[in-house]
Amino acid sequence: MHLKEYLAETARTIRSLEEQAKQCLGTEYSKEYDMLMHKKANILADLYYNAQKQDSGQVQNLAEIQKKLHTFSRSAETALSLNSSWYMSALLYPEDYKNGEPNNLEKLIQEIKLKQ
Repeated sequence: MHLKEYLAETARTIRSLEEQAKQCLGTEYSKEYDMLMHKKANILADLYYNAQKQDSGQVQNLAEIQKKLHTFSRSAETALSLNSSWYMSALLYPEDYKNGEPNNLEKLIQEIKLKQ
């Protein structure tokens, strides 16, 4: 699979997990919320490693992209080690995030598309 496709698929999966988790907020399904946030964090923790296995042909600034992916993975590993669902929910989102904007992974995918 091409790197861009892999990242897009991963971004869709993460958005889906977040939407499912949002439905659990304020309900008796807090364990389900925690499970979904752990799933998100585990996907992100493996992101850098899995991205390296993808076809990155014709991707410009590959080292810069890999550095960002590594940062995403390290943040997820930290969230998992702290076992913090709040931290996991904030992964990929800057402090000044506004609802409806792309998250940092989606922004990275947009950058890759623009540079091709």
